[in-house]
Parts: sequence; C-alpha cells; structure tokens
Amino acid sequence: MGLNAQYEISVKIKGLSNARIFLAYYYGDKNYVVDTLFLDQNGQGVFKKNKSLKEGLYLIVLPSRNYLDIVIDSNQRFSLEFENSSDIREMVSKLKVKGSPANQVFKDYQTFMFSRTKEILDLRITVNNKDKPEAERLKAQQKIDNLNNEIEKKQKEIVQKYPESLLAKIVRVFQDIDVPAIGTEVNDINVDSVFQYNYYKDHYFDNVDFSDERLVRTPVYHARLSQFYDRIVIPTADSIIRATELILAQINEPNELYQYTLQFVFNKYSQSKFMGHDKIMVHLADNYYLAGKTPWITDDFKKKLAERVDRVRPNLIGNMAPSLDKAQTADGAFYPLHSLNSRLTLLLFWDPDCGHCKKEIPQIMEIFHKYHQKGFNVYAFYTQNNREDWIKTIDNLHMEVWVNVYDPFYFTNFRNLYDVYSTPTVYLLDKDFRIVAKRFDISSLEAIIQEYLK
Repeated sequence: MGLNAQYEISVKIKGLSNARIFLAYYYGDKNYVVDTLFLDQNGQGVFKKNKSLKEGLYLIVLPSRNYLDIVIDSNQRFSLEFENSSDIREMVSKLKVKGSPANQVFKDYQTFMFSRTKEILDLRITVNNKDKPEAERLKAQQKIDNLNNEIEKKQKEIVQKYPESLLAKIVRVFQDIDVPAIGTEVNDINVDSVFQYNYYKDHYFDNVDFSDERLVRTPVYHARLSQFYDRIVIPTADSIIRATELILAQINEPNELYQYTLQFVFNKYSQSKFMGHDKIMVHLADNYYLAGKTPWITDDFKKKLAERVDRVRPNLIGNMAPSLDKAQTADGAFYPLHSLNSRLTLLLFWDPDCGHCKKEIPQIMEIFHKYHQKGFNVYAFYTQNNREDWIKTIDNLHMEVWVNVYDPFYFTNFRNLYDVYSTPTVYLLDKDFRIVAKRFDISSLEAIIQEYLK
C-alpha cells in the first residue's frame, strides 16, 4: 500500500468489472459521496487519498445503487472482497476483510443479525396465522423470545468486548430504556403510567454517548432524534423547548452532535405547519443562533434569521396582540383593536383582490352570525389603500356588520407586527387580546370558537 496515502481501501468485487463505484458517508439521514473509483476488468480498484476520512459509518455504492456498509475508524488501510449481488445479506455473508478488525467484527455482527431477524420474521408468520393450532403458535412465539434473547446477549457482548468501538456505540443507541414497572416505587414515588412516560422521556438518550461525534456519521442518531420528536415528546412548543434544552445540556462541549441536534430541531420546527411551533424557532434563534453559540452559520444567514424572528416574535401564541392604535375606519376615525369588547375576536387581514379571501369571508360571515351574540366579533383589516375599492367590497360581501379598518398611511406597522406577507392572514384573540390561535384553516374556526365560548 502507498506510504503517502492517509486512507487506502482496496476493493475487489466479483461479477463487476469496468464500473464506477462510490465511497460515501452517512450524515444523519443523508449520504454524501467522498470518493469515486473506476474498477478494472477484474473488478479491482483502490479508494485512496492523501488525507484521513472522518470516522463513522460509510457506504460502498455500486452502479445498481446497492451498497455495502463499512466502518471507518483510525485504521484506514485495509482491503475488502465481496460479490456483486442484489441481496445485501449475500454480499455481507461472503465478504472477506483483510487488515480491519473493526470491519471483521461488523461483518460478523451483521451476518448474525440477518440470520436471527429472518428466523424471527418467518416465525411471526406462524404466530399471526389464526388457522394454526394454538400449541404451534405458542411454540413459535417461544422461539422468537429465545432469538430475541440471543440478540440481546450478542449486543451486550459487543458492548462489553469493544466498548469504545463505533459498533458498540451504535448498538447502545438501539438498546431501549428499562422503565420501572407500574406498582413499584422509585424514590418513594409510586410508579403509574404517567411516571413511566416521564421516566422514559427523561432517560430516552441515556444510551447515547454525546461525546462521540462519530454517531453523526451514522443513521442511528438521526433515527433516535426523529422518533423522540415524532413519538415521544408532547408536540407543544413549551414541551419541545424544554426537551431540547435537556438534550443540549448533555452535550458538554459544542461538537458535531451538538451542531446536528440544534440544526435538526431548528429545521424541523421552523418549517412546521403546526400552529404555535414558531415559538420554538424564535427560542432557538434568540438563545443560540443569534447569541453567538453557532459559529458555523454565515453572517448573511444570521442577518436574515434576525429579520425573520423580529417579524414572528410579536405575534407568538400567548402574546398580547399589538393594538394597531392608528387603524382607521372608512370615515377616518381611529379604531384601535384593543377598543373592542368581545369574548373572542377574529383579526382578519384581507384584500378584495385575494381569491382566497373572497372564498373564506362568506364562511366567516356565517360563523359570525352564529356566534356574535355569544361574544364573537371580527376585526377586518384591509391591507391596501384603495378606499373606494375597499368600501365597494365591504358592501358586496355584506361586511358592514364587522369592524372594518385600514391603514392608508402605514402608521400601524401591521405587516411586521403581524407578519402579514399574504392574505388572508388570521389571528384569534381572547377577551384580553391575547393570541390563542393564528394562521389556521378557516374550516377549523368554528371548533376553536366552541372550545373558547363554551
């Protein structure tokens, strides 16, 4: 092998010649190509460069898009020989490794897991077949339990024998948390289902080594994060923020896991369609991205994020809605939002030329007449300054029963205060003018009103 190469991975693939293959690495749930290799007529070639690869789980990707996972650790000079196959199990079972103990252990573990999981899947067919005799189904289930015990034993063996290996760290991530049984006591607290949920949530990442940056270059940490935010944590902004703070607090030094975790949560909830999740984006921006704790972002990104957050922060759910003191009626009188006396107010930003507005305003009008006597009102804010067109549309749509205002001189700064970049934009305010809902589908308006006016 070459003396100058920092990584040198020799490959021989039976049944594949004169073909281009790739060396790629995992980064969360994505793959990125790091090197390209053209195999000769004998299916041989060498991935080689005068630099080290970052340690993690990599893939050798074949022209068919099939791939072989390999471990890249500190030893980056080794050889692999395997067969071109559409069956990953066949590729792994016939893999020959030279010069890489980590990949030999990984190969043996994969072979073991393929064998046991196939047996389990076959047995489950029997277990789920109601036409089979009960005794046969019970016997199959017992075999499944035994196989699962074998898997657990194998995983513990890997962790104990190779504790600092990437494989051991991956295996540990997959190991679930032992939750105290209902009826037992923990620190003088009786265990019930609520205790179990909180315990599982609080200990969900116990088996993740947050000091090991290699986990970023595997798919397992991303999978763990995704399951946590999709299935474990309560999907409210405050719960998600608290959970995220606890995770980040476990990462003592800002490393790649810290960066990946923060970016994962920020991207997930800055793009979320769920009402109220913009509070998460604002929190992470204020406390991390705009607080000098993310040195990897560009000045341009930081500037745009600051502008975006400034538009969202004033109108977060739970905030007091800005008053719009200089909003005017058609005859020029000021009619501030906070001068209303209603149990529930729909703040509607609209435009006569907006097709969605023309469709939704009649629906809102029907709801208004149904609930107005119970304390529901509409504060309709025209976003343009064509007074004649505005008055004409009010008449045509019978909107005169609402409070109709506009801002011909842009005194209210409504676009920034309420982040109005399209119409219709809607907010629902309680009797104290606190925002209780925003940017929701009008089809859900009546259900929200019923909840607050019951």
